[in-house]
Order: sequence, then C-alpha cells, then structure tokens
Amino acid sequence: KPSFDPNLFTLPLVLQDRSDDYQSVYSILSDFKNQPLLNRAISGTYAPGSTFKLIVAASGLENNIIDEGFTVSDTGVITVGAFSFSNWYFTQYGKTEGNVDIVKGIKRSNDIFFYKLAEKIGVDGISNFASKFGLGDTLNLDLPGEEKGIVPTPSWKEKTIGEPWYLGDTYHYGIGQGYVLVTPIQMNAWTQVIANGGTLYQPRLVQNQKSKIKNQKFLSEKTINLIREGMTQSCSPGGVAWPLFQFKIQNSKIKIDGKNFMEVPEATVSANLKDYREVSIACKTGTAQHGEAEDLPHAWITLFAPAYNPQIVVTVLAEESGEGSNIAAPIAKKILEEWFGR
Repeated sequence: KPSFDPNLFTLPLVLQDRSDDYQSVYSILSDFKNQPLLNRAISGTYAPGSTFKLIVAASGLENNIIDEGFTVSDTGVITVGAFSFSNWYFTQYGKTEGNVDIVKGIKRSNDIFFYKLAEKIGVDGISNFASKFGLGDTLNLDLPGEEKGIVPTPSWKEKTIGEPWYLGDTYHYGIGQGYVLVTPIQMNAWTQVIANGGTLYQPRLVQNQKSKIKNQKFLSEKTINLIREGMTQSCSPGGVAWPLFQFKIQNSKIKIDGKNFMEVPEATVSANLKDYREVSIACKTGTAQHGEAEDLPHAWITLFAPAYNPQIVVTVLAEESGEGSNIAAPIAKKILEEWFGR
C-alpha cells in the first residue's frame, strides 16, 4: 500500500469500471498524501527506531567501548535537567528489567541500555560507524531516485538547525530517533552485513549481475555472534517480536539440523505435526516516533533466517501504523511462511 494498477497508464478505457482506490491516471498523480509513485524502498527516508540499536551495539563492541560483560542497570527513566528519557517497558508497564548486557539489550530492546551506550560512544563515534554500514550515502542500486538519508553530527545540526548538540540528542540517536533518517534498502543492507558475516554489498536487481563490495572486515566474528544472539532471542519467548516466537512451517523436505531447523517438540505426541519444522530467526523490531504526538509511529522489523545459515533477509516498514512487533512482524511472518513453505 498504496497500490495501483499500472495498466491504467496504458489501457485506461479498458479499466474504467474499477473498485480500486485509483480510478484513473489523474487520481494516481494527484494523491499527494499517499504518494503512490514514491518508491519507498529506496526513496523514502524514515527514523529507524530501535532497529538502529544494532548499529549502536556494533559501534560499542568494535571500538572496545564495551564487551559482553558490560551491563547497565535499568532504572526505567533517566532525567537530564527538565527532560526525562524512559524505557518503553517502564512507560507501558511500570516495570524495570534489572541489569542489562548487550544481548539482553537487543533481546528486550532496552532503551536505558542504549541511552547509556550512546553516551559512552558519543555522536561522532556512532555516526562514523553508521557510515561503515552505508548510511548517509546511496548504495548505488541500479535504479534512479535513491536517497542518502541523514547521519547527523554536531556540525550538521549547527549548520542545518542553528543549535548545538545536546546530551538528549545523543540519547535519542542511540535508539534510532531524533535526526537520523534511513531508507528501507539501507536497513536491509545493514541487516545483511550481520547475516553474511560482515560484508556490505551493493544491492542489485538482476541476478546475474555481480554485486560490488562496498565495505568489509569491519565487524569481528565475536561482535556478529553477540548481535545475532540478541536478535535470535528477540524472536524467541522472552523477547519482543512475539508473532515470530517458535516459528513453524509445514515442509517435510526441510532437513532438521538442530540449529537452523529444529523438530517441533509437539511432533512427538501429534502425528499431525511430524511434517513441521521450527525455523530459527534473528530479528530486530522498531517503533519510530515522528511528526506530532498524536501521529501513530512507523512500524519496522528487519530479520534474517535461518539465524545461523541465512537464506533470506526481510525488512518491513508499515508507515504510521503502530508498534513494530504488533504490525510489521506479522507481515514479515507471512513472507517467511511463503519462503520456507516452498
């Protein structure tokens, strides 16, 4: 959505009696609100929300600012002067989550952890590492209209907005809010970097065209394993991406290996489930605030599956729709069902 039948441009008389949203070429061209001709995958720029925590995590680990033993005590709220910065879990349920390390921080998408991590890294450290993942520039996709997005810095804010950079800006940046903007194809690309072991490729549309390597060897195996573990736990009971917990698919041709594809536990007592497989998934959801307080947030999820030998990377954006786990994750689930069902 928004969708239209491209035949309207070539066969308008044949398609006059339609029940779709768009009855004519004029109705497509004049819809400035939904912008049906905007290729959102490469030309739409959005706050990434908590999906950006993957990049912040990578920056902290690769710059030796933290390691797997680093923890932050979840206080529910951090106060800076007159401003408060809360964790989503505290805002919704009034609860805190104890000591949070990097894996738990990704698993639970804990804002307090990433506020404090962003503060330790600093805005320039985050931005420098984000550029290694391809943010703030085009990926040179073989289509016109690709946007660069925004990777903010203090000098960018001073020049663009005429204000200095504040600690609160760093907190917002650490959870993918504030001034950072990305395209869905950029998010898919940085998810691929984690999935494939640390290489950023130029995306291509045609299968037999070789993709150029844009960057590589900037993530260690240890960093990738820690981030993947957090993403895998995010898609498991106790995480936040509840529609993907214990994802099952009916396909007896999939070979069980105990890591990527598991036997469904219930299959031992139910013959109806003997052809089902449980698929490991590594994911990160995002709920990105934008506009006014009354506007619904953008819902995101980005994932790869199976978690330890990926076949597919999926990124879903549902504009102005709600929480990533509630809105984007069920859409991604349908894509995975189609992929692994075949």
